[in-house]
Formats: sequence, structure tokens, C-alpha cells
Amino acid sequence: MANLITTALTYSKEDALAYFLQPLFVGNKAMDYFEVMTGVKSSQKLDKFSTLDKITKAEASGFAGATGVSYTQRTISVARMEAEVEQAGGAFFNTIKGELLRLGLNKDDITGTILQEIVANVMLRGVDRDLQRQLWFNDSANATAPYVDYNSYDGILKQLAGLPASQRLAIASGALGANVAKAEFQTMIDAMPSEGMEMRDDLVFFVTRSLADNYRQTLAAGGQELAYISMTDGTKQLSYQGIPIVEMGLWDTVIANDSNIAVPLTAPSLNTPANKLDGHLAVLTVKNNIVVATDYDSVGGADLWYNKDLKYNRFRFEYVMGVNYKNDELTVTADSNA
Repeated sequence: MANLITTALTYSKEDALAYFLQPLFVGNKAMDYFEVMTGVKSSQKLDKFSTLDKITKAEASGFAGATGVSYTQRTISVARMEAEVEQAGGAFFNTIKGELLRLGLNKDDITGTILQEIVANVMLRGVDRDLQRQLWFNDSANATAPYVDYNSYDGILKQLAGLPASQRLAIASGALGANVAKAEFQTMIDAMPSEGMEMRDDLVFFVTRSLADNYRQTLAAGGQELAYISMTDGTKQLSYQGIPIVEMGLWDTVIANDSNIAVPLTAPSLNTPANKLDGHLAVLTVKNNIVVATDYDSVGGADLWYNKDLKYNRFRFEYVMGVNYKNDELTVTADSNA
């Protein structure tokens, strides 16, 4: 058996919940900018209708119906996902003592105690971190080790590798020079088809921390108030030309730790260690163009129980997940390859 949490600490009035959860930082979520299809049980079709215009003419007798709208579909294939952990209450004996453990024969049963809440919250935060990591970087084509943590379904980056080549831009690998991020953001805007720019108010950048920091340096060098505020209190939303920038700190962690399995967008057919992502990644898209299909929500899918025979507390979380995008015309990517 393997405990989710192991500890050799001596309990000295720590706030148990804060102690276990404080180190678990989860990066910025992108869900607010996606269309989320809930209650999904199987693969779904996304409908796409081409733009219709120039059908209004000067009035004339008779009827001449306009034509020219094409209808296509994209498929979201979903996969069943599962996370399981276990924890013996006795592992906390002589650390948290009687303040949190039950008495008598129930010492290992943490049901209904603060410890259950601690372990459940640790697990759910891990699930949430995995969800965000796999949501972006999964590639079902990689079926062997060390790809097992990324091959359940095709993630957003794998899907976006199907964009037209002119909308998949390259960033120079290695350390970023001065003003590179700012120039890259402009290049991405320039590469966005006119249909996307018509929806400028709904555009959003998702970027690695490396690009966000490089852009902050540009702002600071220019003496702009935005840079000062964002660097001193951390609450100011970064933006470029009025387009919000969402810093995806988890991307930098994935690229640094598992870069050989992160999908390179500029060369999607060469997903090998010799052609890996190399530190910098950005996605410019229109809100709701990326679609997430799931049965996951904040209250369902979790099961917690105590196994008396083995004296272990069991935790299980299940959901289905799949992603795709709707329209080619509404997204541009940029990445650096080694």
C-alpha cells in the first residue's frame, strides 16, 4: 500500500489544512475562455457554418434566394479519466495526535474528520493540475512510456497542430532577447485571419511565463504605469493592444520537465526529443473557439470510502474529457522548437 501523504513531522499546532495545501499551487485556468460542454457521455460533433454576407440587394420583383454557405463538422472524441489514491489514518499518529484522529478502533478511519477534508482537497487539486496539463499537451499517438501521462486523448495543442501553416508561427529557441514577446504578439495578430480580427473584443492570448516576463521587461523599460502596477501588486491584468494576456505558468513546468512529449505546433509530425518544445509557447484565440467536452463539474465524480479490512481510506475521481476547436479562422499559435 502507498499513502498519498507521508510525514515525519512533529505536530506543533500547525494549521493542518494550510500546511498540506499551501505548497500546491495551481496555475491560471483557461476555462473561462473556452466553451465547456457538460454532461457529455460520448464523442460529440461541432457544427461550423461558413460566413454568409452580400445577400442584401436593391429591391426587385420576384425571388432570388441566396446560396453559398458551407456546413462542416469537427469531432470531439472523449476519453474516460480516473484518479485514485489511498491514505491510512495511522500514518498521522504521533503527529496530529488526538486533535484530528478518531479514538479507539477507529484511529485509521478518517471519515468525517478534518483529515478527510485535507486528503480530499490535496487529491482534487492534483486532479485539477493533471486536467490542465493533459488538456493542453495530450497526444494519443504516443502510446508507450514515458508518454503514459499524456496519451489518453488529443489535447488542445495536438488539435491546433491542424491549423493552416500560416497560422502556426515559430519563435526563436533559447533565451528571449529584449522586446521579443511584444514583437511576437504583434506577429500573431498580423497572422490572424480577418474573421478573427472582426471579433477583437473576444481575443485572448495564452502564453508561457517566459513570454509574459519578457513582455513585463519591455513595459518596465518603457516606464509604463501598467508594468509598475503589475510588478508591485500582481493584480493588474497584462494585455497587448487591449487583448488580455493569460499567463500559463504550468506550461513552463511541463515544457521543462516533459518537453520531449509536448506537441510542437510548427512541426507536429516531428514530435520527438530532437524536435521538442523549447521554452516558449503562445496561443491567440477567440473566446469559445476552443471547446471542452466533459461530464466533470465541481461537485460530481468523486467517491470517498473507508475499507475496514485493510484500514485504508480510498478516494476515487472519474470524469470524461475531450477537446477540439471550431474554426481555423479564429486561432493563431507560436512556439519554439529545439
